[in-house]
Amino acid sequence: MTIALFLILLIIGAVVGYYSGLIGTGGNIILIPVFDILFHYLKIPETEVVKFMIAHSFFITAFTGLSVSYKQFKVKNLHVKEVLYISVAGMITAFFLTEFIKNGNWYHKSDFDLVFFTLLLILAIRMLFFKQPPPPVSDNNLNKPYFPIIGIVAGLISSLSGLGGGIIVIPILTDILKTPLKKASSISIGVVAMLALPISISYLSIDARSAMNHVLPMQVGYISMFIAAPVLIGVFSTTGWGVRTAQKTDPNKLRLILGIVVIILCAKMVYGFIANSYT
Repeated sequence: MTIALFLILLIIGAVVGYYSGLIGTGGNIILIPVFDILFHYLKIPETEVVKFMIAHSFFITAFTGLSVSYKQFKVKNLHVKEVLYISVAGMITAFFLTEFIKNGNWYHKSDFDLVFFTLLLILAIRMLFFKQPPPPVSDNNLNKPYFPIIGIVAGLISSLSGLGGGIIVIPILTDILKTPLKKASSISIGVVAMLALPISISYLSIDARSAMNHVLPMQVGYISMFIAAPVLIGVFSTTGWGVRTAQKTDPNKLRLILGIVVIILCAKMVYGFIANSYT
């Protein structure tokens, strides 16, 4: 790894850490496009690149989510019961779907790009054009029987898109179950961390040298610690800052920030689709 690449990954990690603490979505929304560029630059075969992208994204997200959740605990905004109610079914779903993807070649890069782009577009429209309803007087009686269903859907989306469960958890909690955004974001990042664990374990539990032709430095399964380490250093340095900023920020501004980020990524993907159509 060159010094330049190390510094770039460090900066990316710092951005992801701050963003995750601020919004509560795990940072996959930034990591996936970055790893798309990086692994094509490193000449990862097209048949393996989706697995490398999702594996690295969720390995980092597992630590990011745990770090942000700890910061949420310190500011008394951690909701363990809600996280567990949603996560258990989602973890089982995510693990088995990941095994299905990992052990086959049916999920191509074009399929992944379509899923990723569709979810981004839906999220952007929701964040920019639909206002969050007024916060309820009391949110103590959340509809917990629906939580396993939310977890299953989040597990499916996580395994297929690499985006993490936050993209589905936050809208359902805020728009349908009328949960305040800051509480929903805290629950979301906890769920994202829990879902990332079985996905990471699945991608780690393979002998890289016997299963694939392209092996990166310090690679375990589909994950290179040379790539993950500088990103994680950056993440740990800024998650607390993001959480503290979120506690002081108007929820509508948080929605706007997320919407702008998603619009930029959508534009990048549209450009990629157009460029590929001419090659």
